[in-house]
Amino acid sequence: MDFADSTANGAGRDAELQAKFDEEIRQREEKEQSVTAENLERAKTALADFDSERQTKLRDNMAKNREAEQRLMEQIASDVESDNPWDRIVSLVDLQTSTSDETLDVSRMRQVLIQLKNSPPSKDS
Repeated sequence: MDFADSTANGAGRDAELQAKFDEEIRQREEKEQSVTAENLERAKTALADFDSERQTKLRDNMAKNREAEQRLMEQIASDVESDNPWDRIVSLVDLQTSTSDETLDVSRMRQVLIQLKNSPPSKDS
């Protein structure tokens, strides 16, 4: 009879431990679901912020590019009106010296273009 009582007592204790374990698992799952939902909300917010910031930068860059293009078109239009065609050429060519070792020596070309700009050849010849 002692064995039957201890078995019944052990089975009740096992059921109690199983119920406690099941409760802990349920609580962990609830906590995990709430953390997952919170992380998902934060991710959605961060994504929305990123997208709005990206759109703002995109609009700003588009506006800057339009303004730069407008200035360039105005400059080209004013260069077309110039009497000296070499002024237009010089404005289209970069005459700044670069310090890179890989570039070719264009100093003679620069001298010729500046000379032609300052004293264009006569139209007679």
